[in-house]
Amino acid sequence: MENMRAVYVNTFAEGSRSTNPIQLSVDELKMAARGWKRAKTVIHVHLLGMQQKHVDGTTRDILVGDIGPAKVMLPVDPEFSALEEGEDPLSLTDRWICGIVEDFDLQDEGDATILLNRKKGLERLRELNAERVSKPGNRAIGVIVGVRRGAYVLNVGGYTALMPKAWYDWDDSKRDQGTIGEEFPVQIQPSKVKDRIVVSRCHLMENPNVPSSLRFERGTILRATVSFIRNGLIRAEVYPGFLVSVDPVILRQIPKPGDRITVRILGQNKNGYYGMMVDHQPQSVG
Repeated sequence: MENMRAVYVNTFAEGSRSTNPIQLSVDELKMAARGWKRAKTVIHVHLLGMQQKHVDGTTRDILVGDIGPAKVMLPVDPEFSALEEGEDPLSLTDRWICGIVEDFDLQDEGDATILLNRKKGLERLRELNAERVSKPGNRAIGVIVGVRRGAYVLNVGGYTALMPKAWYDWDDSKRDQGTIGEEFPVQIQPSKVKDRIVVSRCHLMENPNVPSSLRFERGTILRATVSFIRNGLIRAEVYPGFLVSVDPVILRQIPKPGDRITVRILGQNKNGYYGMMVDHQPQSVG
């Protein structure tokens, strides 16, 4: 059974548990919490519910969790919780959340307590992962935090990302099997909407629908869609999961992600097929 009283420390994505769980004694926690606060370390904890507390003469709603030797408190105020207006605070109890230690060794009715700041935790994740999530083709870790009609909502490096359900798995029968809290590697995909992050899980998996024996000889002409440009090479997708590299050095105009191009295959190396972009006119018949 999953240990809800553990702490995870990493900067992959909110709720990521790709690292080993940490379980601490009271003395160990005091030392760790002091270091976490000083280094602005991002930790991930599981919250259990909400309580009302009297703080500075006012009553405040506080989300709470239990990590063994101490209680975790997260005020629902936006400057702590990063909740949007109208967002249910209890939605943060359905999954693991991140945060930075705002204070520790507080006493709450005799219990040692850590005060967590989720907003600062998300800001720290975005700061560290900004470059990773901005470039199509890069890999990252994603955690499902919501489900929409045709897509999953993921946290990727502190950012909100969308993943079409069709990209969850090559097997269409599994496209609705993603669950909140599930974590997996993703590939950043080109997005037609500015500042929207789109990712795919299946593009990092072998496509079982494509015969492994499929080969393209030198001179084969293929139609492809530009996916991204990385390390000076255009990467274009012939079909989902199959990319070819094109050197743009002789091109007068560099195509953009989403553009359809024609590619003549020149060969194959350890990175897959490569070729050159050509203007292909189909031969007339008759």
